[in-house]
Amino acid sequence: MGRGDTLAKYTARVCLGFSLIMPAGEGMAEQSKNWAAQREAEHASTRAVDTGALVARTRALVAGHEAQEAAQRDAQEEAWLGQSGALEGAAWAGIAAQMKQAAEMLSAENYDGAQQIYTAVLDLDPLQHEARFGLGRCLRLKGQLADAAYHFSQIIEMPLANPEHRMTKTWAMLSMQDLPPPSDPRVADPAVIFRAEDTPSQIWDAPYAPVMTVVPAGEYTMGSPESEQFRLPSEQQHRVRIAYPLAFSKYNVTRGEFAAFVADTGYEAKGCNREGQGGMGFDPDGDWRTPGFEQTDDHPVVCINHHDASAYAQWLSEQTGATYRLPSEAEWEHAIRGGTSSAYYWGNTAENGHANCDGCEGQRGARMTTPGGAFPPNPFGLYDMAGNVWVWLADCWNASYEGAPTDGSAWMAGNCSLRARRSGSWFNVEEKIEGDPRQPGRLRSASRFGSIPSLRYSSFGFRVVREL
Repeated sequence: MGRGDTLAKYTARVCLGFSLIMPAGEGMAEQSKNWAAQREAEHASTRAVDTGALVARTRALVAGHEAQEAAQRDAQEEAWLGQSGALEGAAWAGIAAQMKQAAEMLSAENYDGAQQIYTAVLDLDPLQHEARFGLGRCLRLKGQLADAAYHFSQIIEMPLANPEHRMTKTWAMLSMQDLPPPSDPRVADPAVIFRAEDTPSQIWDAPYAPVMTVVPAGEYTMGSPESEQFRLPSEQQHRVRIAYPLAFSKYNVTRGEFAAFVADTGYEAKGCNREGQGGMGFDPDGDWRTPGFEQTDDHPVVCINHHDASAYAQWLSEQTGATYRLPSEAEWEHAIRGGTSSAYYWGNTAENGHANCDGCEGQRGARMTTPGGAFPPNPFGLYDMAGNVWVWLADCWNASYEGAPTDGSAWMAGNCSLRARRSGSWFNVEEKIEGDPRQPGRLRSASRFGSIPSLRYSSFGFRVVREL
């Protein structure tokens, strides 16, 4: 199938193919027609996007933000120097007495008392590097290693107000050699969205391609706070900046879209753990055509593994001339959050009416997929970012974010025998069951999981991104 295929020709090919392979069910033919009509309407609503201008506007917004941050840092350093320089003899004498008292407490292993005094000294003089070094030592001895590393790094980065403290910078450097990365106080900051357009553009490169929604660049806190319900140890918070816009598929890749790929290439994806009378079970002949429940072309394709998803993205790139790929974990979390910092993109509790999950009473679903658009979109206009189907991501699996990229790129080091997946699915139960990995915490924006890339389940699907 080439770029010149018409929408009418594509629709005829897919509808004919699905009359043969779709499971029988009342209203299936009508739903397939509705799907084709929906795609025609979405195609009509898309417009030509000057991606070069969009990227240029985004770069200007990011550069302006960086200049503002630099100005704020300069102003802060100037204020610190002024505060330190304004101290008089009596103040210096008081600080000296407090430093002596704190050192005695530290020697007596009264770490809390010493920490309190060092903190009080830093309130008077933020550039008292010996006090900050003492505070770092207290935190280290209390086991707060990331916080200790933060204060040692501050000594290295902050200006030198007193030449006598020059050696303290070296001590701080040596103290950081066996510590984890410093904690980042910016994790409490709200997300920053670099909106280069008032209404997100939608891109449709070809009739057989997914409709793509442009996600703006942004900076956000990846991971979850320790207080978040269902939090896992692999979700350490850290700040990530994605300095480029990126188009995400508006819906999960659909059965109809995957069928076009299979019709053009003859690709086989056999062997799936699918839904049956006794629950999930492996069927060597099962595939995306026979997931164990009825689907129409606008349902997300399932029984997909990482290799299948990557092959589809490569085919789509070859057919359209654009670059399609799987999202990175950082890109995906930025996209699902949509500027939010709550556990779920709709709030802090798993509520009905937002996502398809097993046991969500009074809504569509009930242990099967729902068509794209059955639930409200997230703040970036993307549908089913939580629930319905798990999605494969590009990253290798890492059980910790230590050393993770902070620029949005995929983390291609670590345990590459596993690949990251996100989102949760229809298989995730609505109520909490202790020890059950299906609990609704899997639908949280920060939730992450690693899987064997060859696994296929009737709850596994995928999304794609398009580079601009």
